[in-house]
Amino acid sequence: MLEQFKRQSLETQGIIFMILSQFFFAANDGFVKYILFIHDNDISFLGQIVFIRGIFATIFIGLILFAKKQLELKRMLTSKHLLTRGLIEAVCGIFFFLGLASLPFADLYVLLNLAPILITASGAILLKEVVGWRRWSAVILGFVGVLVVVNPGELEFGYAFAFPLIAAILITYRDTYTRSFQDKFDSIQIAFVTCFVVCVCYGIYMLFHLKPILLNELILILISAILLSCAYIFSVATVKIASISSTSTFRYTVIIWGLLFGYLFFQEVPSYHMIAGASIVVASGLFIIYRQKQIGIIN
Repeated sequence: MLEQFKRQSLETQGIIFMILSQFFFAANDGFVKYILFIHDNDISFLGQIVFIRGIFATIFIGLILFAKKQLELKRMLTSKHLLTRGLIEAVCGIFFFLGLASLPFADLYVLLNLAPILITASGAILLKEVVGWRRWSAVILGFVGVLVVVNPGELEFGYAFAFPLIAAILITYRDTYTRSFQDKFDSIQIAFVTCFVVCVCYGIYMLFHLKPILLNELILILISAILLSCAYIFSVATVKIASISSTSTFRYTVIIWGLLFGYLFFQEVPSYHMIAGASIVVASGLFIIYRQKQIGIIN
């Protein structure tokens, strides 16, 4: 089966890796959300969750690198590129986890996947890129979709919707930044340093919000760490082996995983306006990617 997989094109492998990374990210988020739920969504407990998970994940990925004889600690931990990527991930995590604790799974992922729309809008406004009426129409339609999801007439979850939107901007920058140095490091090396930096950042936060943790919670965090490690590896590998144009559309599969996990484990029944808004956002994002492929912006 492995040989058959290797015979697939790099684009096909990248698509499979993207789907797997989104599954593992969603599963990992599910465990974190459950632990926060046990503690009445006390965000101050988050430092310990991410720190302990980071220790397990860093050791897990480190062992893989050791087995591959690629555990080049001095080279990796002195790389400004890798350390910067880790800091971006740590800051992004703050806003993401705030959204995770405050919003249903599906709503969170829909707003988080606003990235293609944000990239197009910011490119036109800040970088003076030429954006035709088709893509501008998709951008406007995408923001309409966000309004439908947020449902400002009710604001059921207050202003928590802003958290995943900020995280989406940071994710976009992180992925773009990674491509500037991806050929210098193995994908697992990038994942290792990212885990390490995030672990250190949240460890510092934990020192000021230390709370007791139970054995069963520790086991859940361990499982979460393994899932996160797999997600990191597949996510970075996707960027390294396949073009963005081939894989970016499959990032939206995380919404499907979010709907599934939210319904099965948290009794989150998606509302009609969430489904309608999600459909608009996804359709807008897919159209923007399609147009960018047509005019050669991504290849």
